[in-house]
Amino acid sequence: MKRRTITASLLAASLLSLPCFGSVSVAADAYPAKPILTIVPFSAGGGNDILLRVMGKYAQKHLGQTLTIDNKPGAGGQIGWTLLAKAKPDGYTIGAASLPSMIMIKELRKNVPFAMDDFDFVAAVQTDPIVWVVKDDSPFKTAADVVKAAKTKVLNVAGDGPQSNVQLQHLLAEKDGGFKTNFVPFNGSGKALTALMGGKVDLCASTLSAADKQLANGLRILVVFSDQKVGNLPTAAEAFGKPIAPVGAAIRGICAPKGLPAEAKAKLEAGIKKICEDPEFLAEAKKMKLDIGFKGSKETQAIVNQTSKLVAENKELF
Repeated sequence: MKRRTITASLLAASLLSLPCFGSVSVAADAYPAKPILTIVPFSAGGGNDILLRVMGKYAQKHLGQTLTIDNKPGAGGQIGWTLLAKAKPDGYTIGAASLPSMIMIKELRKNVPFAMDDFDFVAAVQTDPIVWVVKDDSPFKTAADVVKAAKTKVLNVAGDGPQSNVQLQHLLAEKDGGFKTNFVPFNGSGKALTALMGGKVDLCASTLSAADKQLANGLRILVVFSDQKVGNLPTAAEAFGKPIAPVGAAIRGICAPKGLPAEAKAKLEAGIKKICEDPEFLAEAKKMKLDIGFKGSKETQAIVNQTSKLVAENKELF
């Protein structure tokens, strides 16, 4: 009896010492096993917040878990991205990636507690170009009218800022167009558009998605700063007679703290791709005028690199 007990104990010990390949596989396959905290470094109702909340409706279907949106606004996104950069890279804390905004924070400010290589970029989902908007009764019928007027008098231009992607695009337009305006910064395109509707400014520089929501309130778009045609809107090349780099276009997607496990990154990327291909999601996004175009992690990182170069070349405009 004693010998049988000893033998059983030795067998149990030997089994425990064996590598648990099956357990590791199950653990890897289980991701995600709980809701995924998703940091949006802006207030509710902004472009990044809207996109992530719409995607969140389809997360359970394509990722197997829900996205818990956590808005952490402040300092133009710096607070939220700092929290994300310092979070545990286990796949259960991800966040909104927004280019060039997060790059501009690092390039234009001192003592920023995060770097671009503190993030793993999982996917790009949406491109939201910058536009010029005026009231329906504005004397400016074209972008050329704005340029002509700005060379003879001071025009007040509302826009998200300061040091935002919207302002960067407007400053580049000034540089390439040979004119100057008085840029009036607001906390978000929504508030800038409200100032325009109230007659407090002559013009508003805004993201297309924000402007589109207000067109029924007596506004119209003069130009879209994009290399691609957007409906019947004049592109910068058409409006100014020469191309203007779309450096301010908001490219929105998903990133995570650096060191994201390969299995988690692959599953997040695949799940986001499925969301972006879901007919119901695409129909909802189209209704909200969200320009969806999925790009995987490698292509998104290439966009980060290119955008970083553009921002570095134009940061002296501020």
